[in-house]
Amino acid sequence: MKWLIGLLTAFILLLSACGITKDILEIVEDRYQLEDVVASSVDSNDTSKVYLAEEDISSVATYLKEQIKPNEVSELKEGKQILVYDDYIVTLEESDEPSNTLVEVATVGFVRDNYQPDFFDGLLAYYILDEILDVDDWGKKQKNRCQSASGNCYGGYGSTGGSYKGPATIPSFRGSNRGGGPGTGK
Repeated sequence: MKWLIGLLTAFILLLSACGITKDILEIVEDRYQLEDVVASSVDSNDTSKVYLAEEDISSVATYLKEQIKPNEVSELKEGKQILVYDDYIVTLEESDEPSNTLVEVATVGFVRDNYQPDFFDGLLAYYILDEILDVDDWGKKQKNRCQSASGNCYGGYGSTGGSYKGPATIPSFRGSNRGGGPGTGK
């Protein structure tokens, strides 16, 4: 009889746990140590949070993919790998100590408004980024914006670090493909 009560209790706990869903940011927050937060130069609600994992990139990637299946996964290239989720883009990058990994969890808005397009070269195709960021020809538009801002766009935490302030101009593509404004008709 005690085993039946134990089994029922375990079953109830399992069912209640199934109703709780976490996003990838919560998964990362629960497991890794927060190192820094980088704010967007355009919208302070958009951030990139940087965590330190005392594991190699392969181990971190495997763990995250087991927790929540990403929409896109890049190859591991030059010590970097990208995992794309609905609301976040996760960059895994070797830290100064190769056995550790910097886990950067950026909102889609942060990536759209701040990242240097070249950061994704060889990792994600621009047409994939156009879809994720909801901007037609994002790479070309952002590259032009970054050049007009004296190259002051975000190059990932490993190169830009917490000193990033970003271009002060608001990207012209923000909301540009979402439809009309005043004076537009159907």
